[in-house]
Amino acid sequence: MKTILISEGDPTSINYELLVSAFPLLLSLGKRHRIYFIRGPHNLTVPSLPSLSKPSAGPGFYSLPWSDSKKSRNFTLGKPSKTSGRMAYDSLLAAMDLQKELGADLITLPLSKEWVNKAGIKGFRGHTETLATYYKRPTFMMMSGERLNVIPLTTHVPLKDVVKELKRFSWKDLSSALRRSQFLKNPKIAYLGLNPHAGEGGKIGDEESTILSVGAKILRKAKFQVEGPLSADSAFLPGAKTYDLYLAGYHDQGLIPFKLLEGKKGVNITLGLDFTRVSPDHGTAFDIAGKGICDPTGLISCLERLTETKEK
Repeated sequence: MKTILISEGDPTSINYELLVSAFPLLLSLGKRHRIYFIRGPHNLTVPSLPSLSKPSAGPGFYSLPWSDSKKSRNFTLGKPSKTSGRMAYDSLLAAMDLQKELGADLITLPLSKEWVNKAGIKGFRGHTETLATYYKRPTFMMMSGERLNVIPLTTHVPLKDVVKELKRFSWKDLSSALRRSQFLKNPKIAYLGLNPHAGEGGKIGDEESTILSVGAKILRKAKFQVEGPLSADSAFLPGAKTYDLYLAGYHDQGLIPFKLLEGKKGVNITLGLDFTRVSPDHGTAFDIAGKGICDPTGLISCLERLTETKEK
């Protein structure tokens, strides 16, 4: 039996509709695992979901509320606010506290970095960075799908800061995280060139030789198979040589092709932790919240990843 926590993210997003759409699977998995949905004090609910005051010993799918006060907030789907942003952040903290207590795995539903920052959490960059700070561990965001695994070496930073971030990137920490990951076994790795045409031997920038090749040497020394730099504009074309893992220089360089090729089945896996954290590869979708048209494929993929790795 596995324990899985689901943080609610922003309550005004599509997250509650995702849970309702995936309810049959959650109930089925609840026959073999303990699944807790961590929610804040507000008016939104998942119909027919029993609520507990503390974790139970047996399997099931339950709502496990946390509360910072006795006052419940009223939210409307599709209308985010500073209050919903704050609750999304506080719910994440509550979920991480409970994870430490139970030794559980974690699914984080989408929140809005914009509204979390507007709520007064200055400098909030996302789940991956918050997990690193909370657990005091270097973490790495791996986008994983049916065909592709992609790690952006820099995540939620402005494009103008990418080279600066790459210069202080810890390849040794990445090597350690890859070695311990249950999702990658002796992977064949390729890294993408940062510049057009992978720099053309230094004619269009030298980051490939001064930064990326140095990192590749560290990975090779750790006995990983590494090739590159690949020209990013052709690395994912049909017929191109395929790899188990691609290292992208920055967020969009890796995530645009990933999302185009994997669609809604892709998930975000955090490497570097002692437990598994996954998240759907989509955002809050405030524009369609409450319209009953959300697609639960991402959440279903997260649940499948967590339960498959345990049961294989």
